[in-house]
Amino acid sequence: MKILIEGTSIIAMNKQKPFIQSGYIYIDRGNIIAYNEGLPPPEFEFAEYVINEKFAVALPGFVVGIGNILEYLFQFDKDSRRSVSLLTKLSKLELEALAEVALASLTCNGVTSVISLITHSEEKVISILASAASEAWTRLRIVLPLSSLSSMQELESITKTISRSIKDAEALSRGLISLGLFIDNDEALHKFSHELTDAVNKMNIYIYVPAETYNKCRNGLANIRNLILLDLHEPPTSCLYTTYTSWKPPCGFASLDVSLLNPKKLLPILHSLEKHDIYVPTYMLSHFNPLNNKIGAYSIIEGTRSDIVVMSFKDPPYGPIPISEYSVLKALSNAFYNVKVVIIDGEIVVDNSLHLNIGEEKVKKVRGLIEELELK
Repeated sequence: MKILIEGTSIIAMNKQKPFIQSGYIYIDRGNIIAYNEGLPPPEFEFAEYVINEKFAVALPGFVVGIGNILEYLFQFDKDSRRSVSLLTKLSKLELEALAEVALASLTCNGVTSVISLITHSEEKVISILASAASEAWTRLRIVLPLSSLSSMQELESITKTISRSIKDAEALSRGLISLGLFIDNDEALHKFSHELTDAVNKMNIYIYVPAETYNKCRNGLANIRNLILLDLHEPPTSCLYTTYTSWKPPCGFASLDVSLLNPKKLLPILHSLEKHDIYVPTYMLSHFNPLNNKIGAYSIIEGTRSDIVVMSFKDPPYGPIPISEYSVLKALSNAFYNVKVVIIDGEIVVDNSLHLNIGEEKVKKVRGLIEELELK
């Protein structure tokens, strides 16, 4: 689909044109073909889908993680310990509906990519999450503890389960669903040391490694292609921090606190960083996080895939309309925004604040399901 976004401010997050007061973005077949200030060239006006939104800003979508999306699903339940039993009691269709609505709710808050550590590595759960992400058209990386695997053959079986579960084959071919491993202890790494590198490189799996394990086992991890480091004291390469007070650029941020999957809670917390740098919250979620997790798009630039959100500031209760980069970032850092449009890999997922894939009927169904569970 050819998509034209015009009339918005643009926070591009690249060195060439980092902020445009009023401009356009032209997307074709999922790729950003052009973006610039002012009015679009006449040939772009024939786009199949035109988004003309004043008093709004377009920027790369938010990337959140690494909290357990299953815990996020069951936040409504007073007894969080019931989540394991609910996984067995609810049908596959009920769990899929819950997962779809949860992912859609995150997308409607500006999230285009979710990284989730799943401690329940049963193939049923993985199948449900993969299916839900493809239905909601949300980037999802399912990260499993390495210690939960009995063999590398089990990992191969899980990748096949994901492939079979995805309802839209393009979600897999276009990289919306990916798999990761969390190296949660040295013993697990030693157990699979001879097989791990070849297996994860072959299957394009992303490896998350805490600093303590990395420093002990650096040689054994040297040839892994997609290595993501956590909490290094002096990171030689890109890194993620799990406590926001330790964060330093150009690293990202990940938290096991599932409530922080919601950017409207996370952005104000990031804003409370000691230096109160107005750029940090938005840049961390939509530039540093995708860059360090190797997921989605961390800049708006020609030739890249398009994971873009359009935030509106014209409606109450957002107060005075931001007109400069500073005022826009200040509004975003305080979560004063309304998501009007979300584009994930060139597909419009949210339009005029409505999720196009997960409709009101499914939301009503999930609401009824939650009411039933709360009465039990």
